[in-house]
Amino acid sequence: MKVALVSMTPVFPAKAGHSVRILQLCKAIKALGHELTFVHVTSKLDTQKPDTASHVAFFGTQHYLHLDNGPRRARAAFWLRGKLRRRWRKILGGLGYDHGHYSRLDENWREAWTHQLRAMDRRFDAVLVEYAFNSRALDAFPASTRKLLDTHDAFADRHRPFVARGFRKGYWVSLTPEDENRGLRRADAAIAIQAQEAEHFREQLAMHGAGERNPEIAVVSHFIGLEQPVPDHSADNAALYVGTNMLSNQISLRQFLEQVLPRVVSAVPDFKLRLAGSICNWAPDLPHVEKLGFVDDLRLAFARTPLSVNPTVAGTGINIKLLDAMGAGVPTVSTATGARGLGMEFRNGLLVVPDHDHDAFAEHIIRLSKDAGLRRSLGLAAFVDAQRWNEAQLAALDRCLRGDAYAEVVPSRHNRWRDPAREPLSAPTAA
Repeated sequence: MKVALVSMTPVFPAKAGHSVRILQLCKAIKALGHELTFVHVTSKLDTQKPDTASHVAFFGTQHYLHLDNGPRRARAAFWLRGKLRRRWRKILGGLGYDHGHYSRLDENWREAWTHQLRAMDRRFDAVLVEYAFNSRALDAFPASTRKLLDTHDAFADRHRPFVARGFRKGYWVSLTPEDENRGLRRADAAIAIQAQEAEHFREQLAMHGAGERNPEIAVVSHFIGLEQPVPDHSADNAALYVGTNMLSNQISLRQFLEQVLPRVVSAVPDFKLRLAGSICNWAPDLPHVEKLGFVDDLRLAFARTPLSVNPTVAGTGINIKLLDAMGAGVPTVSTATGARGLGMEFRNGLLVVPDHDHDAFAEHIIRLSKDAGLRRSLGLAAFVDAQRWNEAQLAALDRCLRGDAYAEVVPSRHNRWRDPAREPLSAPTAA
């Protein structure tokens, strides 16, 4: 099949959770044997500068396209409309109106992109668009093309849990349920990253817009970068937290530093919490906290610290940091919120505690940080789960692309899908 993937997020460098997700998705599409063309649009919602040379090397000159933002007059009009909308929302928010938090579905999509997509002299069997607020891209392709929307997250009323906790920012984009439904209905199939969100989309579509044609709702979660599990689990009395400098991670890490870390240190005086990713820019300087900053390969960080902690108490979607640890063959202690989206059959290397149960979280860290044998056995179980996880996601992705409920990929036991050309991944920097 000939497949186009339209994204505002570049996949090189893959420094953020969402860019890692898209990169691994691209690798999976190619691993299935499809011809893939990556179409990049530059949006203010994702300002990361692409590494053009790496994109060309990975996709090929003919299969990496960058759409321009149109003529100067159109760009100026787009900028002015955006500025006026943001100012109006700020006024509404200041007056206490909930509507001030909502973005319009298509407000960040440029008509110049639609024209360029329609002008492409190519016939694609399927097109995959990243994020509901970029779903306008699907309208540029003919009805004969199978249209897929990779949702990443649910954006309807996304601001409300943040506002309820006293935060007026940090939710990125919030749409009305009606607007999110419009985006979903542009697709033949909408892809959720976990079963809970798939059910949420089904219920929302049924509730808003009775009688409308609804898309298929499929689940294709993140693909895990697999090489080999870390060879040595002997590094004691340390744990690794990987995170981006986003509000939900700040909330979660603050609670961990205030409530869990003191309990661990009281039992293990030489314990170290190592931080990787842009969360280091926010984290306070503390005696038992070591900031690694960005790392070129998370597997090296896990090899140095073969125990992962995932104290997430805020946010949505599946935690990529949890999957990264599985792919490295490292066990994780996680909150229930942090383990969301990961079925029980994939939790053999995971210890889950209720949110805010600081004593239980600390007890698991203390036990695991002192026991290399236990870390190794749980870590190897996590790696096997990661292999089975990728097989399940690959089969689901192939069904989505083909639009055939009976199409299935059954990888050989001796040839499980892995990432033979895996690029070193940096610690995440964004959602």
